[in-house]
Order: sequence, then structure tokens, then C-alpha cells
Amino acid sequence: MGRSLRRIAATAVTAAAVGVCTVSLAACTTSPGQPSSQRTTATTTASVTTASRSLAGVPLVACTIRGERPTPAQASALCGTLSVPEDRSKPAGRQIPLRVAVIPASGTRAAADPVFAVAGGPGEASTQFFAWFPSVYTELHAAHDIVLVDQRGTGASKPESLPPLPATTGLSRAVADARLATWARDGLRSVDVDPRQLTSTVAADDLDAVRAALGYGKTDLYGSSYGATLVQYYLRQHPEHVRVAVLDGGTPLDVPVFERMAASSQVALGLLLRRCAEDLACHGAFPRLDAEWREVLARFRTPVRVVDRASGQSAVIDQAMLAEAIHAALLTEAGAAQLPLAIHLTYAGKYVEASALIGLTPSTEPSLLMADEILCSEAWARDASAEVARLGAGSYDLSNELRQAQSRAAMCAHLPSGVVPTKDADGVRTNLPVLWLAGDGDPQDPRSNLAGVAAQQPHSKIVVLPAQQHVVGHLGCLPSVVAAFVAAGSVDGLDTSCVAAGSPAPPFRLR
Repeated sequence: MGRSLRRIAATAVTAAAVGVCTVSLAACTTSPGQPSSQRTTATTTASVTTASRSLAGVPLVACTIRGERPTPAQASALCGTLSVPEDRSKPAGRQIPLRVAVIPASGTRAAADPVFAVAGGPGEASTQFFAWFPSVYTELHAAHDIVLVDQRGTGASKPESLPPLPATTGLSRAVADARLATWARDGLRSVDVDPRQLTSTVAADDLDAVRAALGYGKTDLYGSSYGATLVQYYLRQHPEHVRVAVLDGGTPLDVPVFERMAASSQVALGLLLRRCAEDLACHGAFPRLDAEWREVLARFRTPVRVVDRASGQSAVIDQAMLAEAIHAALLTEAGAAQLPLAIHLTYAGKYVEASALIGLTPSTEPSLLMADEILCSEAWARDASAEVARLGAGSYDLSNELRQAQSRAAMCAHLPSGVVPTKDADGVRTNLPVLWLAGDGDPQDPRSNLAGVAAQQPHSKIVVLPAQQHVVGHLGCLPSVVAAFVAAGSVDGLDTSCVAAGSPAPPFRLR
């Protein structure tokens, strides 16, 4: 999921039900190996044993991990809790419990190096999000233990949230700022954690503490979306304990991913429109899709009131809200397959029908405090409005990204700055083997963001899958490619020829 977990300031807009399927940006990948519309449960039920399995000397206990996002799944595991200092400069001070799950290798001969799978967001809990992992990465799981750790501030590792942002639309800057100050003051008083200690650099030290407590030497790392960001922090802080790393749907730490997002999303939308034009069925159904999209974008420069005649409820949709929904749909192949029809229906004024395909309402649910601290404190997440405007000029998504940037800046002004390293804005330079995975239509972490990787990581390889997708490791032949990379411990000679075939993408929805 998504590095797209971003608060949007509440507005006076009535964005309630218009028969709208609201898009949640916290989990930004389709169900592993299948379209999100086909909800089946992945289950791994291999028996596990607690023999010689302990966490800091405490035996792990048999458990079942379960997750609903991105797909319902469950797996048998061994679970435990490791207490670590909230502030490592005060080792005897308050402790943070970290939820840990180990899914022992399914084969008879397990390698000494486990795979730590790190979830995205920021805010996803790895012990829930990656319940599907062993059933998709079967070859990898056959030879390696899978280790899942709920990052501090998520899942069962002391999660804390602040209330939703207060409404500030129409208020003067001074009044809006005062309201946000009250929101932050009251919210921070209600949490039982030091927010400054919820950043990626602290979480990377937590992962290493878990590694040591489980008795592993070197590890293999797999991170998806923001998880790829956290893996890079680990690579920077604990390279001596890393054997290889897989970064799926990620961007290097020295690249301002949010400031580039409007431009990235515009490229992804252009690719989708071209794919529709080149598809006989899609082009036949929507021969004027480019022109219809231009008309839709122009129409929503002025907010449009949408009324659901069946319920009588209404919503006011503006260009930024429309762009957010389009961007969210571009994150997955299943979502992208519905976009041409959604654009056509919107052009025809059938807003409720279009809303059934893509959500047109922003989420106002509270996000985790750890997500707020990370996005407010870390260099890779910088989101300056001026840069967003400069880099995103001409993008359909610019209004949305500017709103996001302005909302975040207003919020962050009232939150304490988290713990970050002195050279937080530096890229990760390493000679370790690193495999980067990207979808060619990713609107968030595209191939173009990886231009500097070769110079920083000479033993890395970038694999681009033909897919309108953010996070692609579960698609097509990539699970086998990842397994081969981890087994070899090198990108040299890695056969990726199967990747050109892509993955079985859902056909464009035509009606």
C-alpha cells in the first residue's frame, strides 16, 4: 500500500453517498495474482513446530495470521512479541511491543537467511497485509522462513491515531491555523506514545532487533511501496546484516516521490489511453476517449453537484476529487481496466454509474500517527507546493496533488518533527545485490524515478513489468524471478526474459 496514505482536510463539500464506492488508498495493489474483483481466500496451512523457535529466549507460539487486504488470506505461523525501547537513547524507559510472526519454510531444507517482508502505507501491518505472501511466493517460501513484523505504530505494535482533520474550508488562514493547532494539541495529549519515535529510521532499528532476537545472521528483504522505503533505511543502517533486497513499487530515498506524483500520474494516464486506443474492443467502444476525457476535465473545473435520484442524496465533485479517483484507479490493473468506461459515463453525465466504477469521494478517516510523522518528517516524502506545481505543470492530477501538499503542510506545522538521520535526503549507496520491480504504468513509483539507481547500486537490476500497476512482484512470472534472485544472491545472469510477456491483465470493461 500504498505510500498514498495521505490526509485530506475536511471540506464543506457533501461527499456522502451518491452510490459511491469510496476508494481507500491505504492498500494500493490488487489481490496478488488476480483482479481485485475476484475475492478468494489464499490459505497456507502447513503445520509448524515451535522446536528451536524463540524470540529473545521466549518460545514462539503457534498462531494463524489473517488479512483482508489486499486479498483475504490466512497462514499458519509462530507468533510472539518483542519489547523494544521507545527511545533507544533511554533503553530503560518506556517500551514498545512489536508483534512478530514467523512462517517457517515449507521445504525440508530451509536456508539460514529468512525473508523479512515489509508492508507499505505507511500504516499497513505486515502480519495482516502479508498473510497471502507464502501462498503466492511458494518457491521462495519453500527455502526460506518468512518473517513479518508489525512496524511500531501499526497493527498490534501500539497503534495510535489522531482524529480526522478539522474542517477549514472558507476560514481565514489565522482561524484555520488556530483550529489545526487545537486539533494537534488535543490529539497528541490523547496518545500514549512519543510521536517523534515513530519514523522509518527507528523502525529499521526495530527490524534489526527482531532479527537478532530470532537468532538470524543475514537476512533477505522484500519491501512493497512504502515497505521498499523502509527496506532502504535498513540497507543504509544495517548493511552488514543484509544478503539481498527486493524493492517492489518503490522509489530511491533521494527522489521526492510526492512532488513528482502529478507528472507520474499524467504519464500513467497517457499510457492507459494509448492502450485503449490500441485495443480493438476498447477503441471500438470508446473511439473518442481522448476528446471525452478533455471535456470531462474541463467540465470539472467548476464543481459539479451529483444527485442520486434513487436515494435523493447528493455530492459536489470538483476536479481535484475527480483526479484523486482517477489516480487511485490507475494503481491497479483491475482499476485501470474500468477507467475508459468510467470516463465515457462521466462524459455522458452518468455520474452515479461512473461512481460505481471508481470512487469520487476522498477518505476522511483518521490515519495512523506513525504515517503522519513519517510523511511530515522524512526527506523522501517532501511535498512542497511550489515544486508540485513546477514538476506537475500540465497534469490532470495537479489540482489534487496541490490540495494534498497544502493540506499536509498545514497539518505538519503542528506536529513534532520525528527522528531522522543527518543525511536523510541521501540515496542509498550499496554494493549489495538489489532487485527493483516496477510496473510500466505505475502512477506513483514509475520507472523514471529509478534513473539514479545504477550509479548508487552497481549490483542492482531494474525489472519493469508491462502492467498498469503499483507493486507488481505477485504478477506474472515475477514470483519465480524473485525466488531465483534470492537463491542466487546476485543479479548477474538473472533470467528475466519471461517478464516481457507481462501478466494476464483483466480486459477493458466496455459496459
